[in-house]
Amino acid sequence: MKKFLISTLVMITVFSAQALSKDRAEQDSLLISQEKPFDRGIGLPSSRFIPKGTVGGGLTVSYSSYNLGNGADDAGYKMLMSMLSGIDGDMQSFGLAPFVSYFIADNISVGLRFDYSYSDLNLGTADLSFGDMLSMNLQDLGYTKQSYMGAIALRDYIPIANSKRFAMFAELRAAGGYAQSESFQMQDGGKFGTYQDIYKCSIGLVPGLTCFVTNEIAIEASVGVLGYEYQKIVQTTNQVDVSQMVKNSANFKINLLSINLGMSFYIPSSANRVKKAR
Repeated sequence: MKKFLISTLVMITVFSAQALSKDRAEQDSLLISQEKPFDRGIGLPSSRFIPKGTVGGGLTVSYSSYNLGNGADDAGYKMLMSMLSGIDGDMQSFGLAPFVSYFIADNISVGLRFDYSYSDLNLGTADLSFGDMLSMNLQDLGYTKQSYMGAIALRDYIPIANSKRFAMFAELRAAGGYAQSESFQMQDGGKFGTYQDIYKCSIGLVPGLTCFVTNEIAIEASVGVLGYEYQKIVQTTNQVDVSQMVKNSANFKINLLSINLGMSFYIPSSANRVKKAR
């Protein structure tokens, strides 16, 4: 009798465990079937920030000027290393970058860009000291550089929270160009120095932010973070010695000094143009 009761209890326990396991499996499969795939929201934006057929254009201008050596408390002394003293000189730089674009699809544009930059440094005198044992005086030094770059750009806008005013963008830019630089020193009424011809091409990723202040005018900020650059430099010293150098470089960094600020104008197609009431 005891054996029969024990056998019955064992069978009931086994069947109950199997039934409970089956119920749990059915519940899990039901939950899995009801669960929706997780979507992070990264993909094609549902908001049309700039419509297809829009023509865009803009201009970025930059200028800076420094004058060193006007007094003991001149800012030029403070921003240079302590090993430099007695500085008397000035430096200027100027940049101009017009561009045009056409939107081949909503929020996606293809464009052309031209960049021109000019830098000029004139150093009247400077004392360079590496300690008590080594020091030197530099006089009448100069450096100039002009650069011309053309680029093809593909840009994709991503509206922020489906906004019509604010958006992020990522621009893939392929560029090529030519630059000239000259570093020289005036001695005994003569000019001695080095002249360089620089040929370069690059491809890079330029992210940024844009904000529309009116329906057709926007301001934007961008900075290059990822890129590859090839340079070939042909150098001539004192119009006699000639040398060449080839340079390849890749970088992934944020340079806060290379932030570009500009203004853009967008002309929508006739179908998307705001019509004024008469």
